[in-house]
Amino acid sequence: MSRPLIIVLHGPSGVGKDSLIDRLRQRTGIHRATSSTSRAPRDGETDGNHYHFLSKEEFQRKAEAGDFAEWALVYGDYKGLERREIEGPLTRGEDVIVRTDVQGAKTWRKKLDGAIYVMLVPEDLAELRSRLARRGSEDADAFDRRLAEFDAEMADLPNNDYVIRNRKDRLEDAVSELERIIAKEHSKASRPGGRIRP
Repeated sequence: MSRPLIIVLHGPSGVGKDSLIDRLRQRTGIHRATSSTSRAPRDGETDGNHYHFLSKEEFQRKAEAGDFAEWALVYGDYKGLERREIEGPLTRGEDVIVRTDVQGAKTWRKKLDGAIYVMLVPEDLAELRSRLARRGSEDADAFDRRLAEFDAEMADLPNNDYVIRNRKDRLEDAVSELERIIAKEHSKASRPGGRIRP
């Protein structure tokens, strides 16, 4: 029987990671490892689906107790992923998908064994600009900062097992490509199981 996978999906902000994962979950039932954050929910975000929304005090208590596989203070808010979000599904034999940004993927490479790294990229910078503008969740400074990070983020391309290009209005193609990657990885008899390093 094939060992369960940890897929680390990452890419620039606004590239469509959440949309891809939501559609993949509808088609495969893969477990999404839901991160925790101390920031307030944005419009349309629900607790337990997009994030586990915690107070700063609750987050700090969990961090001190060692509950997080990784966590950081990002722009004044805590963000992290509890160990149970990965270890529980793996124990049940379920594949796990971890959604993060490019910086987060660099951190996970030091903390996970046997994970598969998939970078989701836009067609080009103009398409990313359009996606961020449609999302409308950043103020002007944050918007400009996200775009300025694009070239540095693209420098991470060679560090991934796979790269998927999320073309405009072609989300189903990206989902199908990720499904093929998962099937391919499951077919590798010698592939080690994924786990959090002690």
